[in-house]
This record gives sequence, structure tokens and C-alpha cells, in this order.
Amino acid sequence: MVQVVENLTWLSGRLVGRQPHPQRAGWDVVIVHVEVARPVPDKADLLSRHEGEDLPVGFRHELLADARPGAHLTFRARFTPAGALAEAYPDEGDLVVRPIQPPSSPPAH
Repeated sequence: MVQVVENLTWLSGRLVGRQPHPQRAGWDVVIVHVEVARPVPDKADLLSRHEGEDLPVGFRHELLADARPGAHLTFRARFTPAGALAEAYPDEGDLVVRPIQPPSSPPAH
């Protein structure tokens, strides 16, 4: 069995796609276009190398509610032998989901 060191990385980016996780009931695989990645103090950083890439990340379905492609996500995730997983029970403020902003209407004349 592969042993992975304790690790955690802050990731921020756009939700590109989302589907049910094939092996984890109640989880989704979310494709995140990673715009910013930074280490978490006192933790190994194994995911920053994906900055600028589309990264599949496992999320508990209920954490993202109705988030759709285009939403902006900021969260902490760890690398596991099964891939990247977002924290299952993030602390207050450790998961931010900003929905897509609808385009503003031009002013009426």
C-alpha cells in the first residue's frame, strides 16, 4: 500500500465540470481550473504544481449544493492515492463558493 505524507494545499479556481464520484457514495468529482495554489502552514504541499491546470477533486456533494460550472471555489485539499480530495468537513471560512454572476443588463433608454 502506498503511504502518502500528511499534506494540505489551498486551492482557488473555477468549477469546470461536476459528476457523481464513481467510487464514493455522496461525493462528486469536480474539475477545478486551479488559478491559485498555496501551501498551508506546517503541512506538506503536494498540489501546488497543478496551478494553471484542470484538476479533478473529490468533494462531498452537499458541500457544493447547487454550484454549477463557472462558480468560483476556494478550498483546502489533500493529495491521496485516489487523487485530490477536498476537506470533508471544512472549518468555517475554509470553503468559499461564489456562484456565477449573471451578466448585468445594459441601462434602459
